[in-house]
This record gives sequence, C-alpha cells and structure tokens, in this order.
Amino acid sequence: MFKRLTQRQFVRFNSLGVSKHINEAAFHPSKINKAAGEAFVKEYTEKVHHSEAVTKLWKRITYIVAVPALIATAIPVINIELKHAKHREHLAHLPDEEWPVQYDYQNIRSRNFWWGDGDKTLFWNSSVNRHITE
Repeated sequence: MFKRLTQRQFVRFNSLGVSKHINEAAFHPSKINKAAGEAFVKEYTEKVHHSEAVTKLWKRITYIVAVPALIATAIPVINIELKHAKHREHLAHLPDEEWPVQYDYQNIRSRNFWWGDGDKTLFWNSSVNRHITE
C-alpha cells in the first residue's frame, strides 16, 4: 500500500541540480524584462525611504518617551529597595528568639532537596532568609 521512499527522494528539490538549469534559463539576457526591473528598483527605493523615516520616529520615541519613563520609575523603586536593605541589616542582628514566628505550614519538606544540605531551597539567600531549627 505505501511505497518506501529511498534516500534520494528525501533530498530537497533545490539541491537536485535540476533547479540549476531552470534558473540559468530564466535569467538568460534575452528574457530579462527591463521595465519590471526598473519598477522593482523604484519600489525598493521608496520602501527604503519610508523605512528610514519610520526608524527615525521610533528612535525619537525611545529616547524621548521610554528612557525618561524608565528613569522616573526607577527612582522610587531604588528608594524602596534601600529601605528594605536597611531593614534586612536590622533583622540580621536579631537573635532567633526575636525573629518572626515560623508557623507549621511554612517550610514543609516532604523529602530533602538533592542539592546542598537538602533543607534549603534553590533560591535560598542567606542574607534574607533565616533557617531556624527547633
């Protein structure tokens, strides 16, 4: 029912060598259409001119709108993160008894992780996270 394909039949059409002869015949000097070529060049130059204007517009939008918006957003975030850093420094000096209570539903481990000591998560940060064992 199904014919088994040989290795030669899997080769792409353009790599068979047949298309080489077809392309040479298609671009023979007697078959070149000069009017179509000139129309193509005209259309291409129009596209290039249009794309230059659009590119300049988007560069202006980026530098005038996007960069100031990023800076305006970054300033308050930096202030908040600096406050968080001061708070983390304060918490680092607290003894374990004064650290916030670890409830039963926190840090549930059904089995140990396969990395490190097996109890700390992959994103464990020793300066932020505290591991209190009772």
